[in-house]
Amino acid sequence: MAKIKLLNGLPNNLVQSFFSTTRYWDKGYMSDWIVNAGIETKTNRITIDILNKRVEPKVIEIKPILYNLNTLGEIIIKATSHAGFSETHIKQATFEIEILDNRLIKCFAIVVCENGKTLKSKEYHEKSYEVFKAVNLTVLDKLQNWIMKRYYRIKFFVLGRYAFRQKKYTKRLENKMN
Repeated sequence: MAKIKLLNGLPNNLVQSFFSTTRYWDKGYMSDWIVNAGIETKTNRITIDILNKRVEPKVIEIKPILYNLNTLGEIIIKATSHAGFSETHIKQATFEIEILDNRLIKCFAIVVCENGKTLKSKEYHEKSYEVFKAVNLTVLDKLQNWIMKRYYRIKFFVLGRYAFRQKKYTKRLENKMN
C-alpha cells in the first residue's frame, strides 16, 4: 500500500541536496553559481525544472547546474519507490529561487504528485561567498581558468608536500623529546 505521508519530506530533501557542500563544481557551490549567473544577467528570480532539466531564464542554463540536476531525479525515483508509488507518480518538481541583497538566495521546492497534491518545502536560505564569472565565458576566460588550475596543482605538489613533510618531522621530534 502506497503512503503519501512518506513523500512529505521530498521537497526539503531536494533543496538540501542541491545546495549541499557535496555539490562543488570547479569554482564554487551551487549557490555561488546561481548567484553569480543571476547577477551577471541581472535576474532576481530563477525557476529550475528538476524533471525536465530546464532553467528559466535560458541564459542561466549552465553546465554546473544541469549536471547536478541529474542526481535529483534519482532522489525522486528512490523516494517514490520507497513510498510505494511508481516512478512516474511525481508530475512536476521545481525550484523557485530568488536572489536577495548581499548575495543571499531564498529557495523553495514545489513537487506536484499524480493525484494533484502539491508538496512545498520550507523556505531555504543560502549565502554565496565566491565571486567569479559564471555565464558567457570567452575562450580567454576558459584558458585562464585552465592555467590557474595547473598552477595550483604544481604549487601544491612542490610546496604542499614539503610543508607536510616538515610538520611530520617536527612532530616526530616532539614525540621523541617527551
